Amino acid sequence: MSYTLDTNILIGLVQRYPRDIFPAMWDNIEATVAAGESCICEAILREVHRGGDELHDWAKNLQGFVCPITDQELITVAEIGVAHPGWVQGQLNEADPFVIAHAKSERSTIVSEENRKGPGTEDKNQKIPNIADEHRVRTIKFFDYIRAYGWQF
Repeated sequence: MSYTLDTNILIGLVQRYPRDIFPAMWDNIEATVAAGESCICEAILREVHRGGDELHDWAKNLQGFVCPITDQELITVAEIGVAHPGWVQGQLNEADPFVIAHAKSERSTIVSEENRKGPGTEDKNQKIPNIADEHRVRTIKFFDYIRAYGWQF
C-alpha cells in the first residue's frame, strides 16, 4: 500500500507530535518514505513553504518524499477544475486537486484529516474526501495510517 499525505498531516506532525518528544513517529514516517510507500506531491511542498519553517526544509530534503507532477496528473487536475469550478479559490484548496490527481495516478491512498461534506455541498466548501470519491481514490485519517503500519508509541 502507498500513501499520499495532505498538508494537514505534515502541519499536524509539527503541532501535535514535535520531533523532540515523538522521534519514533518521525522516524517511522521517514522509513515509509525510504521504502517508497509515502510521499507528497509538489503542490504540498509549495503549501508547506508558505509556513516558512523547518517543515519545508525537512520535506524538501527527505529523499523520495516529493513526487513531481506528471502530465496525467495535470489532466486529472483539469478535469477536477471543470467539474468543480468553485473549489479552488486562490490559495484556498490550491493543492487539493493535485493531491487527488497524484493519488489517482499512483493508485495510492490519501491521508488527510479533512471530513466529507454532505450531499449538495457547494464547490467552495468541498473537501478532499468528496472529490476523491468521484475519482475512486481512497482517503483515510492519520490514525488509520498509523494503524495500517501497526505503529505503537
